[in-house]
Amino acid sequence: MGSGETVDGDTAVMIQAAQSFHNIVQDRPSLMDRAVDSACGNGLIECGPLVQADAFATKALQTFVMNVRYGIAAYGAFAQRSGIAYRDADEAAAAGILKTWHDDKGTGLRDDTAALPPTVPNPAQPK
Repeated sequence: MGSGETVDGDTAVMIQAAQSFHNIVQDRPSLMDRAVDSACGNGLIECGPLVQADAFATKALQTFVMNVRYGIAAYGAFAQRSGIAYRDADEAAAAGILKTWHDDKGTGLRDDTAALPPTVPNPAQPK
């Protein structure tokens, strides 16, 4: 198998990390509530353009932070769903293998226990 064709991740760690990602994005950064004061005082000629630049930069940064938070939340949800799916598939596969082995045990084979030497305990008889 080539690289990327198997998943060797620890599903418990995946699920725990997903919860951490969820917790990270629950806290709303104070930057998201920052408002730009549009008042200009003392006749500063550059005040208007400076306020506009501040408002633009604040909005751009708030949008960026919001998108990062959404991305982290989406990745956390993906990691959680993947971890649960891999864990459940692993458990189902193991149960399926055991069930098949149990159901097919001895199927099509003749009973050779009578041919065993007397010193070998018969597995069909309780001890």
